[in-house]
Amino acid sequence: MKSFSKREADRRTFLEQVRESKENGYLLSSKKIGSGAFSKVYLGYATQEKMMQNYKLASDLRNKRHSMVAIKIISTAEAPVEYTKKFLPREIYSLNVTYKHLNVIQLYEMYRNSKRTYLVLELASRGDLLEHINATSDRREYPGLEEEEARRLFRQIVSAVAHCHNVGIVHRDLKCENILLDERGFIKLTDFGFANRYSLKNSLMSTFCGSVAYTAPEILMSKKYNGELADLWSLGVILYAMVTGKLPFKERQPHKMIHVIKQGLAFRQPISPECQNLIEGLLQLKPAARLGLQQVATHRWMLPATSAIFHRVMSSMGVHPECSMGQEKPQTAPGDVGSPSAQLPDLESPAKSPEGPAKESKVLPPTRASSAAGAFPPRAKAEKKSPPVTPANCVLQLPSPRKTERPPRLSLYRPSLLTTLQPFHHLPNFRKPGSGFSASAYMTNKQLGEKAPARAAGLGSASPSLSKQVHSLYSMTPCP
Repeated sequence: MKSFSKREADRRTFLEQVRESKENGYLLSSKKIGSGAFSKVYLGYATQEKMMQNYKLASDLRNKRHSMVAIKIISTAEAPVEYTKKFLPREIYSLNVTYKHLNVIQLYEMYRNSKRTYLVLELASRGDLLEHINATSDRREYPGLEEEEARRLFRQIVSAVAHCHNVGIVHRDLKCENILLDERGFIKLTDFGFANRYSLKNSLMSTFCGSVAYTAPEILMSKKYNGELADLWSLGVILYAMVTGKLPFKERQPHKMIHVIKQGLAFRQPISPECQNLIEGLLQLKPAARLGLQQVATHRWMLPATSAIFHRVMSSMGVHPECSMGQEKPQTAPGDVGSPSAQLPDLESPAKSPEGPAKESKVLPPTRASSAAGAFPPRAKAEKKSPPVTPANCVLQLPSPRKTERPPRLSLYRPSLLTTLQPFHHLPNFRKPGSGFSASAYMTNKQLGEKAPARAAGLGSASPSLSKQVHSLYSMTPCP
């Protein structure tokens, strides 16, 4: 009897919500697509009349080619006063400020009454990131996403968080359940219930919020924290969950979670060293030691295509790719022709080589007194000198084309030099007859007219008309 009365009350409430939505231009369906502590999210449809009235809604749905929206209904009469007066206004403000970003959920409209508040949101029909990770793991029969897919999605997450930070919003509840995917597979960051705005970059916050598994350790220790750095920790947990299919730290109690975090991060399945380095850079116990969003976006794991092209070009040039990454170069014999180490000076060996004084294995920099005298050596002496030595800290060391076969190179378009093209030769003279000139323009014309013959003598075929064209160019300067 009690359950029947509850179902009847829920039905009457839903009919009221359908009526209120229709009065505001939306058709509310009975399909529930999400729920929270004080809210429920239903699938809805925007009417043609509403799309003609709401430009934000019409422009976005026109690109999507459907009229479906997500309608979030918050029971303000049942929610605590702190939520309705503090967190709900912050959520609405954050959604308005972060509007018009591809990877942030869009707020189209809000309407309310004494009992409920309605948020008309962008629909993300493919569920959240946690469901996607679990479904992909079951399909692959291996936990986690492939790194290529994880990289594509994580780039979009970083872009969405960076956009929020740029407009002064910290999310403070980043987790896989609050990251949705739309019908095209794009990331949509949602649920700004714990978001907050800040004016100073180093401002500290004190509200304990978020899920324990994704919450930064400084929040768990009840310390004042920087919201941006707390979001970075959550990004590291999300990336770990994406590539491994598991959470890095499993504990429900905050005080026990601190002990688990201090034990260190463990990777239970093999991932690439670059991805592991990025995760470790985000999951740093000290907030100031974490990688910033700019460092995350330019991390070598985030730019695989550029890295692959770089390695291919370096290999085609005969240079080991690790030479430019600051790693140790492979040792080769001193007499090897075309090897990078054969062209480098041996700064630790004596000037006299074991083979005799004729061959030099050390290049000494010229002294200050002899630098001026040896700056322009005679042609005969210059021809006898050995090829120029490549500095030891050079990034790219190309083998000599005389000693090795010419390597293939990228075909790049390089326009030819337009030496015969006269400057502004196609522009007409827009000066009206009899118009005045400023004194500076007159002196400039006069000076250019005197110097033009000397310039024209060195430009070949362009010399007969250069003086005239330059004069007409400056004659277009009228008096102010």
